[in-house]
Amino acid sequence: MHKDVAVLTGEYDPRIHGFRKVSKVYDSAHLPVGVRMKNASADLDALNRWLVWRGIPNYRVDLERLLKRLQIRDEKDLLEEDYALSVSDHYWVCPAEQRFSYARLNYFERTFDCEGFAQAMFRSAPCEPAESALHTPGNTLCGYHRKAWMRIGDQLCLYKGSTGFYQQECINEWLASMLAERLGLYCVPYDVTIYEGQLVSVCPNFLNLDLDLVTASDAIASMGGHSEGTAESFRAAMEAHGITDAQDCLEEMYLLDYLMMNTDRHGQNAGVLVDANTNQWIGMAPIFDTGTGLGCFTRSSGLGSLDRHKGYRLFSKKHLSFETLPERIENWGRYDFTAVDDMPELFRKTLAGFRSTTGISDERIEALGALLESRIERIKAHAGV
Repeated sequence: MHKDVAVLTGEYDPRIHGFRKVSKVYDSAHLPVGVRMKNASADLDALNRWLVWRGIPNYRVDLERLLKRLQIRDEKDLLEEDYALSVSDHYWVCPAEQRFSYARLNYFERTFDCEGFAQAMFRSAPCEPAESALHTPGNTLCGYHRKAWMRIGDQLCLYKGSTGFYQQECINEWLASMLAERLGLYCVPYDVTIYEGQLVSVCPNFLNLDLDLVTASDAIASMGGHSEGTAESFRAAMEAHGITDAQDCLEEMYLLDYLMMNTDRHGQNAGVLVDANTNQWIGMAPIFDTGTGLGCFTRSSGLGSLDRHKGYRLFSKKHLSFETLPERIENWGRYDFTAVDDMPELFRKTLAGFRSTTGISDERIEALGALLESRIERIKAHAGV
């Protein structure tokens, strides 16, 4: 189902968490992007791959603890708990014998046990969540880090944790959004808070009842390319669907990734916004997931030499030098880099402000501030400022 549009019917087997057969496609225009027709039916392998990818992966941080608390055997079982509903798009799996209205089920409007799932995900102390914790869009949150959807007032917000000793990724997310705001880049806004004694980043859901998020991987696959593809194939997919500012949007992503030394721009960490009613591609999604950068896994003593490392990933291309990114930027005149001159000092103050939670040292705070200063000076040099 796509909202209340019947897309296809088939034999779904919860034992394999997928379809064994697609019996009939009712509306191919509403197939998930990347799931194409094959021999007059939907590509079964692509459909099942798309479905499993929307769930919690088997490499999620503290997954074993989460499953034990929820009394679930396999993380993929969570897909069946609530019809594979998500708040990143409007697709869901409806049993043939049941006929529910999407208005009744969707989590954009429906209340759910935010705290139950979030505590099961984040709490270090023993935790016994109620059965209601199983009914949440948290079941369809992909990715490595601990995550949970929370409702703050009328706004759905994503809580996302860090890994490693330094808990730096959360502050990196905030820093990336601040740099983007100063430079006028289209980016999801992030804040930082403490939840269950841990640092988490907090961002609003940028989707709504009229929008689907399609990952870059799926956008590329829809054009017949390899699911990871390249930035060029992603741009070509957007342009083929009438997105005229694709190159400008990609340049903004390159610029932010350069400043942040982001190492993890894979095909799930970029995407396209699609009208959930007409299936028209609207534009590139705002930049998100820029936390894995600025040496967040590097010892403090090694931060000074980080510039020499080839650690950038851009979709299918890995181990790239960050110095290849400025070569991809053409319109330098769009940016006022003096607007970020004070960011290294603000970065230092923010790192110090969470010292009681992270235990970060003065040495590391100073080294990270100096690293950001270096990135800003380097980008100014490329821009001829």
